[in-house]
Amino acid sequence: MPRRHRAFTLIELLVVVAIIALLIAIMLPALGKAREQAKTAKCLANLKGIGNGLVVYHTENDGFVVPSYNMGAPTAANTYAGGDNDPLDGWAPILDRDGMVPGRRAAGNQVFYCPNTLDLLGMAAGDTGADPDKPRGYFEWPSIRKPDKSNVPTTIPDRNFTRIIRVAYWINSANSIGSSTTTDQDVYYTGSVGYKGTGPVMRLTKWTVFKRPQALIALADGLYAGKQGNNRLNGVDGVTNSRVGYRHNGGKYANAAFADGHAESVLYLDFPRTAKIENVGPRTVYADPDAQP
Repeated sequence: MPRRHRAFTLIELLVVVAIIALLIAIMLPALGKAREQAKTAKCLANLKGIGNGLVVYHTENDGFVVPSYNMGAPTAANTYAGGDNDPLDGWAPILDRDGMVPGRRAAGNQVFYCPNTLDLLGMAAGDTGADPDKPRGYFEWPSIRKPDKSNVPTTIPDRNFTRIIRVAYWINSANSIGSSTTTDQDVYYTGSVGYKGTGPVMRLTKWTVFKRPQALIALADGLYAGKQGNNRLNGVDGVTNSRVGYRHNGGKYANAAFADGHAESVLYLDFPRTAKIENVGPRTVYADPDAQP
């Protein structure tokens, strides 16, 4: 007699498919969480590497901190005129050129680029504005700042800046272009060297002015230099209009590097702004918190 072969019934196949679907549904959130944790870890490693590069820079430059960027001579009205003949170099290209931290223009796996960076030129018009996505984008240095506040990436061969660096991190800097005539020398981690406001031309910051380097934020997720009063989402309570890009753990955390070279994740509610009460804890935006009003 012919041998009979047992096959799966339709109900049995449906049960197997249902079990597989259930397992996938259970595993997907865990995989997504693991992927996000990996991106957060990669970003922290980036900032740790750059933070170490910042320490090497001031160690090899007589204690002077890397400038946010170097400016040309100010106009008679103490404002920056911009123009094709006066490009801004930028802190990332300086570290790259001087061999402290290598960078490149490509997105993805490079140290100046957070893995959660949006594919968005965040300061095409000169500012991040109120769009919450723009601080999560990137900026390209060196750059020419045009009189209309637009930015045009450029190399500066005569200063040995031979490539453009794509950057997705904010630097804690006195950056007064277009917003103030005050010269905030030695107030934050660094400054826009060459700016002239109500006072002398801004010079390089000396590392010795840092009273709590282990607490002083040097870099963070986001791409705007300056405007420390808007470090939180919305500048007030965590919604929009922040100069820092909160890219991690559902948009609630920013990674930061500190003046002593270490890096950590910071909840947006704990990220200090310019209010003195926010700079008495384990983190500050001020070189000397006790000297601020």
